[in-house]
Amino acid sequence: MVGWIILGIFLALLLLILLLPFGVDLGYEGGSFHLSAKAGPALIQILPKQEKKPKKPKEEKKKKKKPEEDEDEEPKPKKKRSLPFNKDDLLELLRIVLRGIGKFGRAWRVDRFLLHYVAGGPDPADTAITYGKVNAALSSLAPLCAKRFRVKSSDVWTDVDFMAEHSSVEFGLALTINLWRIFGVVNLILFGALKILLRAKRRQKREAKALKKAQKDGSAPVETIEKKEKENIQEEERMEANG
Repeated sequence: MVGWIILGIFLALLLLILLLPFGVDLGYEGGSFHLSAKAGPALIQILPKQEKKPKKPKEEKKKKKKPEEDEDEEPKPKKKRSLPFNKDDLLELLRIVLRGIGKFGRAWRVDRFLLHYVAGGPDPADTAITYGKVNAALSSLAPLCAKRFRVKSSDVWTDVDFMAEHSSVEFGLALTINLWRIFGVVNLILFGALKILLRAKRRQKREAKALKKAQKDGSAPVETIEKKEKENIQEEERMEANG
């Protein structure tokens, strides 16, 4: 009974760690920049730095002299290993990585997004043009951001002040993610890469076996056997891809 209780507590803690959101909260508000690390509801301020109490000076310890290395000894050359990937394998691996990066963008959650912009300047005509360009840019970026990110709260507005000497802006962003979503993206890339690697290894073994058989029998040119073997391998891979 006690063992089940301990196991339940352990699983609950593990689930809590996997689902606990962590990230950053940064922005430029009120004329100053701030940066904090976020873990659940807690914020750990990084910038501006908090004043710390002066520490007592530590006594300097004498450094031990390291024994001199023999200059005559030469480093042993490392053996180079070539990966059994061909062009198609690398292209498929690149597609898997790009798919994982796309999912990683959706894994982040925007807990807070703030953007306040007030256009200003000495020339009213330039101020009006700048104000229009900013609004046009925000209108085009808003659908893209809504598609790429999960936004929980946003506060975006623009204004124009023909009496102000310069433009002003306030910006705030809080991004969070959890380990569960990170593991999901990493597993997607790793399992895809492992599948390609195993398939390339099997292809390499078949090619080596066919080459040995051709050299032993001498019944056909090696180039012809290798070409036929590659055609068979490509046909098998095509059937695997079609399911």
